[in-house]
Amino acid sequence: MLLIVAFSAGLALSITGIGLVAVFAKQIFKRASFNGPLVRLLPAASALVILAAGLAMTVRALPKVS
Repeated sequence: MLLIVAFSAGLALSITGIGLVAVFAKQIFKRASFNGPLVRLLPAASALVILAAGLAMTVRALPKVS
């Protein structure tokens, strides 16, 4: 029973913390500008990272399939 209470308290604190971060981040992002060239390249860069990770996993898994 103690583990359930501890887990529930930890979960509640984590969710509350995430909510507080979201509220404060909203206030900070209102003042920020996201019109730079670096910001426009971020979606493509993140897609390339995901693609590279997928290719690496595929190359690593292929010898085990045969």
